[in-house]
Amino acid sequence: MPDQSPLPFATSLDDVYTPAALAHEGERWNNLFDSFEKEYGVDHKHLKVARAPGRVNIIGEHIDYCGFSVLPAAIERDVLIAFATSDPHPSFKGADLPAPSADGKTTFVLRNLSSKFTPTSFEVDLAGDGADLALPKDHHWSSYFIAGTKGILQHLSANAGTAPVTPPKRVLILVGGTVPEGSGLSSSSAMTTASAIAVLEVLGRRDGEDGVGRKDLTNVAIESERLVGVNSGGMDQSASVFSRSKHLLHVCFIPHLEARAIPLPKTSPPFSFVIANTLVKSEKKVTAKFQYNLRVVETRLGALLLAKFLGLPYTLESRPFPSYKTIVDAYFQHRGPTHGPIRSNSQRPEKLLRTMIGLIGQALGGPGLENGMTMAQVAQKLEVGEDVLAHAVTDREVEPQEGRYKIWTRARHVFSEALRVYEFKDILCRTAATSQRATPDADDPSKALLEQMGGLMNESMRSCQVDYECSCPELDEVVDIARRNGAIGSRVTGAGWGGATVSLVSEPDVPRFIEALKTEYYNKRYPNLSEQELADAVFPTKSEAGACVYQQSD
Repeated sequence: MPDQSPLPFATSLDDVYTPAALAHEGERWNNLFDSFEKEYGVDHKHLKVARAPGRVNIIGEHIDYCGFSVLPAAIERDVLIAFATSDPHPSFKGADLPAPSADGKTTFVLRNLSSKFTPTSFEVDLAGDGADLALPKDHHWSSYFIAGTKGILQHLSANAGTAPVTPPKRVLILVGGTVPEGSGLSSSSAMTTASAIAVLEVLGRRDGEDGVGRKDLTNVAIESERLVGVNSGGMDQSASVFSRSKHLLHVCFIPHLEARAIPLPKTSPPFSFVIANTLVKSEKKVTAKFQYNLRVVETRLGALLLAKFLGLPYTLESRPFPSYKTIVDAYFQHRGPTHGPIRSNSQRPEKLLRTMIGLIGQALGGPGLENGMTMAQVAQKLEVGEDVLAHAVTDREVEPQEGRYKIWTRARHVFSEALRVYEFKDILCRTAATSQRATPDADDPSKALLEQMGGLMNESMRSCQVDYECSCPELDEVVDIARRNGAIGSRVTGAGWGGATVSLVSEPDVPRFIEALKTEYYNKRYPNLSEQELADAVFPTKSEAGACVYQQSD
């Protein structure tokens, strides 16, 4: 279970990044400090920085909202929010700032290092519950910060929290980020999480007897992002908060949020994950009705059909609405105490999932129904009215092709992907246990190990392409180029239909691998990209540490 230990407080960047990442992060942080002083007239000694990293999902795509576990890692690309409650130096001659509040409220002044994000400010009663705090009617980058503020205040109010005796009259904020937008690396979650952290630190509630621990902070970040309209399953925020350097994070969601760090193996030579953004953005407002939202509905319909087939008492009125994971747990609990739910500490999750893969073909139609079923056909199987069923499972507009829901093939992906997560995790756990017992003259299993990991990533990609249909021509092209140029495994990461890929690459091959992607993909499709834009599009990453608060030591 995620612990309630306080978020780490760092005074050295050595505690924030791996050595490889630190080599190029120092200049960026210095620029943040210098820019804050120029923007606000406050010396960097008075600053604190809330840091929240983006994440890459190594394996486990589109199964978190079905209740199954995933294996993400934090990356060095992150959101930094520098903040101070000090007034500008008396000699400061910079731009006019909104005046501090005089009625017991606090003025937050928000500015961004990127000129495309316009400055803004808002007032809030930090002793209240956030009820008076409204998000902008038109979406603005500040929405994420305001949502994080509102989430923290709601949490403190609901848990009998207290604000500082004297809340600051003004908080100065400067934001910088390196998580590419629309890349599937969770830039919005990193922004919301960092915002919640900054407000928590301003309130003096990061640690201490009445501090908000990391588990509660994660839940606040999840709920805060939902205020902005992002229905997050919790993977992104968990990875941002709980990740550890040189580890993947096994995140489980049912019956409650769990996160366990799994060490990555040491291989000879070492390996890296390389992220390559296709630069194709899926416009969710336009495409969600026949992509993401439709997939959610297809899995809900499948869960209802599976429950009926297995004789489980789930109905349209069941709350929370049944997911594939809750159906599986209920089925094996019903069969007797020797089975039990699929949990992160279970000894038999792979066997249970393989059993279910055999059953879903019978329950959901199997081969011959790859083209799906109509809502009327599903309603007939469930013995309910079509309109009643449609209302129960579709909380957002969906548009299935030719009116058919591909329930069987979507389920085949979900269950096989859930199995791959456990297989990947078991490879890592077995390797960690074996390495502790290995003798100096033992054979190096690095090649076979990486081939196992890469093989599961490749299987995941094929399932995303064929069964879940969440790839696109550009993703397919990047994965193909990656495999032809040394990737041991390569797959889409994130929701898909654009966004990024993640590839497993031997570290000595990384420079040549990246150059091949630039030559064969970026230079052909995007010939006018600058060197910085290319560096932001394709880059190696190590699994990094999670979120923290930083203050420079004297």
